[in-house]
Amino acid sequence: MAISLDRFGFNTVTMGGDLGHKLECMKAAGFAGVELWARDLIAHPAGVEKAAELVKSSGLKVTDFQPLRDFECAPDAMRPHRLEMAREQLRQMALVGADLLLVCSTTSPLAIDDPERAAEDLRTLATLATPLGIRICYEALSWGRHVNRWHQAWDIVRRCNRQNVGLNLDSFHMSVHGDDTPETLAQLAEVPVEKIFLVQLADYFFEYSDRQADMIELARHQRLFPGEGLHDVRDLVQLLEQKGYRGHYTFEVFNDDYVNSDPMVVGQRGMKSARWISESVIGA
Repeated sequence: MAISLDRFGFNTVTMGGDLGHKLECMKAAGFAGVELWARDLIAHPAGVEKAAELVKSSGLKVTDFQPLRDFECAPDAMRPHRLEMAREQLRQMALVGADLLLVCSTTSPLAIDDPERAAEDLRTLATLATPLGIRICYEALSWGRHVNRWHQAWDIVRRCNRQNVGLNLDSFHMSVHGDDTPETLAQLAEVPVEKIFLVQLADYFFEYSDRQADMIELARHQRLFPGEGLHDVRDLVQLLEQKGYRGHYTFEVFNDDYVNSDPMVVGQRGMKSARWISESVIGA
């Protein structure tokens, strides 16, 4: 059976234009979910509350709210500030009815290299999020300061040991480190499926590079929809489906050309990719 298309979400960063029009184009293209950024609300000319109303009236499910950056392993003097930023994002999430916060591994040069400290910080965040019914998913950025591979992120999630803290898998960040091989995917199969909270998918043309500058350039400007480049995501999706993953797949595609194109055309292009995955992977 094909994967249900209502499990696919579209990221606002992929389209140009105002928030309302982006949401309309996603819905018209057939998407049921939207990945929101804090800046979608903060930068709206009519204010945060008006932006939240647009999201709620769109009928799209907020798959996740992102990103909380440089949160874990901050020096002691910076921790109160980071906690205040976290509280503000949790407040914004409540406005749009979002229940999953994406936390990126820190890139701060001041960050402490201590997995136990990282797990402690995520536990603190989980405590803040629990009364709000919000879950936390932790992602390894490929250029993260100390955590840049999915298995490092999983180690911290495991140490954290909170029900509402899980793992985010981003196929781009996995692929640029060569972590999409059959051997690596076999290791991923050992992660309990209930601890995988979100899966982000993207493709790109270039081959692996270990230069951080290349990774950042690719990540922020030249990603493609799955099936448009050289890095097939279907083995990852098939593994997850076989494991029993039933969460969302979202397209986090940063691409300068797409941002400068007709949002409706970009939305249709994304849905073509969703259908390609849905029809070629055996789902639930």
